Amino acid sequence: MNSITTGSNCTRCGKPRFAVSTHEEKIDNSVVTFTQWECKDPECQKEVNKELKNEKNKRKNILKEQQKREEDRKKVIEEKKLQRLKEK
Repeated sequence: MNSITTGSNCTRCGKPRFAVSTHEEKIDNSVVTFTQWECKDPECQKEVNKELKNEKNKRKNILKEQQKREEDRKKVIEEKKLQRLKEK
């Protein structure tokens, strides 16, 4: 585990954060470095992870609902088109 600390502090408890992992990816002509940071307090980090998981699930559910509404909307449009064709 990497113990590099940063100037930023945990937004939840205020303790310094440290780098857990780092990797680089080439995107187009640039190299982007991704670093995962965690709070030094393991109990605080557990809570942060729980909050992040809940947020991820919430966003996933919102996306599913949006997709379902879009499918329903398209279905209604298609039914209206078919109905107009039958009327002609």
